[in-house]
Amino acid sequence: MLVAGFLFTALLLPLHLSAQNHFGDHDIDADITQRLHPRDAEYAMTTREGSVDLLVTDDAIQIQFSDRFLAELEDEIRDDEDQDYHEASVLADVIKSMVTTGVKKLLDHALIIPLYEISEVYYDDGRLYIIDREGDEIFEDLEIDDVDVMEDFSRRDARRFVAAVERRMY
Repeated sequence: MLVAGFLFTALLLPLHLSAQNHFGDHDIDADITQRLHPRDAEYAMTTREGSVDLLVTDDAIQIQFSDRFLAELEDEIRDDEDQDYHEASVLADVIKSMVTTGVKKLLDHALIIPLYEISEVYYDDGRLYIIDREGDEIFEDLEIDDVDVMEDFSRRDARRFVAAVERRMY
């Protein structure tokens, strides 16, 4: 599960560094923000596997780790700390604590993409497509634990997501 966190972190970390963020071959205006509780979104859905939430707000889409994923990650980190307690040096404990705290703080955020950056959103053949204004697919290669995130939403949820985005875009 930590591998999944690092994959998503690889997506979030570069976005955290600048206001204009790079996806594919061009820049897209996206930002890191506080996570939003799904009930506070116009529409929210979670992958079947349960690790990622995709939300629609008034003027943006937001992607974040689910509460369940973050709780499981916290449990895994705590279990690792308990197991390593007697085996590690004080310096190793300090370094590990700093790294895990930093990763947890980073993962406890969301990526937000304004709707003006999106030209089209649709569901086809078991996959949700979010297309940016340059015609490129956003989140095309996003995988968590070898599961393609954009293929891991139920058809019903993905179609409702598309309808919610379209209501806001037009």
